[in-house]
Amino acid sequence: MPIMVGLLMAPVCALGLLWQSSFIWIICPQALVVMFLRQSQRPYDSLGAGGYPDLAVGVLYYPIVGWILSQALKKGTLKHTTIRVAAWHAVAFVLAWSTAEFRNRMWGYRI
Repeated sequence: MPIMVGLLMAPVCALGLLWQSSFIWIICPQALVVMFLRQSQRPYDSLGAGGYPDLAVGVLYYPIVGWILSQALKKGTLKHTTIRVAAWHAVAFVLAWSTAEFRNRMWGYRI
């Protein structure tokens, strides 16, 4: 079951990144971290849309998490593993916010 949910969430992340939807901040902050770090290393992009590395993270994240949770379910450690996954998701949200601020500062400098 967790793997199926993960496979169903993969297109949600990809479409949210492509259409720059605000729900991506909660659903897939890991992909935003990659996107903002990548964007901070280049000149300003008026579109600010996700690229291939960001989409790869968005598409692969939930199937991998689903596999990890299914393994934890088999071993009987689902509660502990779910708490760890949720904690890492919260860390990714804070990192996404931080890297967005970093990107905006980098774009704000004039050379």
